Amino acid sequence: MKKTNYYPSIGPVLPKHIKKGHQLVFSRQDLSAREADLFALMMAHMKAPDWDERAPVYAFSCAQLSDWLHIESRHVGSILSPVAERLSQRKVGVRNLSDKGDEEFDYIPFFKRLTYKDGQLFMIPNDELKVEYIEYNQGFALINTRNFFHLKREYSKRLYELLSRFKTEGTRIKIQNIEVLKGLFGILDEKGKLKSNKNSFENNSVFLKRCVRDSIEEIATNFQTRKELLFFTSENGELGYRVQKRGRKIIGIEFLYRWLESSTFQELNLQDAKETIRKLELKRLQSGERLKIEELQLLATAYRAIDHYDTANEIETSINQATGKAKQSDSHNLETMLAQIETLKAMGDNPEY
Repeated sequence: MKKTNYYPSIGPVLPKHIKKGHQLVFSRQDLSAREADLFALMMAHMKAPDWDERAPVYAFSCAQLSDWLHIESRHVGSILSPVAERLSQRKVGVRNLSDKGDEEFDYIPFFKRLTYKDGQLFMIPNDELKVEYIEYNQGFALINTRNFFHLKREYSKRLYELLSRFKTEGTRIKIQNIEVLKGLFGILDEKGKLKSNKNSFENNSVFLKRCVRDSIEEIATNFQTRKELLFFTSENGELGYRVQKRGRKIIGIEFLYRWLESSTFQELNLQDAKETIRKLELKRLQSGERLKIEELQLLATAYRAIDHYDTANEIETSINQATGKAKQSDSHNLETMLAQIETLKAMGDNPEY
């Protein structure tokens, strides 16, 4: 007996988060902004049980697409038809390591089929990517769905995804080799060569501007994403990143950012926020007393509660600089202590441990 297709239920409310496995986040993708939105729409609704029988079919009505993707209902078909056609041909480069430790990529189509018919979009993911779609043993990115849709540029969306992989305290995306990063942004083909339509990116300054600086600027200024993600300025004045060089050649990029605990300032009511600002600012300005780190964090939270994000970010930058100096001091003290121990070893009998 032929199995019938399984259609997961699509409710009227857009899921709050897109859950995307580590392997899929750090794959090679080259999606336009609209293509990324369509793909994200499916991922937001995807759950592991959807795959219990076979590849599921996700069906979205014209009204849902219009509401969630901010498209006039009468234009949904004409706008999304060419997007779906391109997306149906897109492949994802899944990274593997050979037995010898060599890096390999397997390029697999995202979808088995994409169809827009009778005012509905039907999306059938490729079951060859089932593991990448629903297994999270290497961790996952928890991406804010609405904020992802609010971003307009394709590279901003891609960077937002990458940074969303590391949200917990003390975790951060490691320094990325610039060639690896170009692959993640879809600049390179499966052989690691520049794609024919990306020749301008051969110049690293073009890549830095369009994929890194412009993306950080959009995320940092977008009304939604700036509430949850803070970028710091490097010692060279670069907002949100620091380049790593070998001689004059750029070989890597480190992203300088911190995720903010949105629940904290959302729970702080307006009156409490105003009182916190009054109390701490008077303490700082009238007495000239430097605020403790805990007080600065509370002050930044209060400013966010009244939508003064620029001031909150200024305070957060000061916190970051202060904690950075403290870490440097701790490191220096450790080095000094170890040097003293080595001196004592050289002067004495240095007994066994």
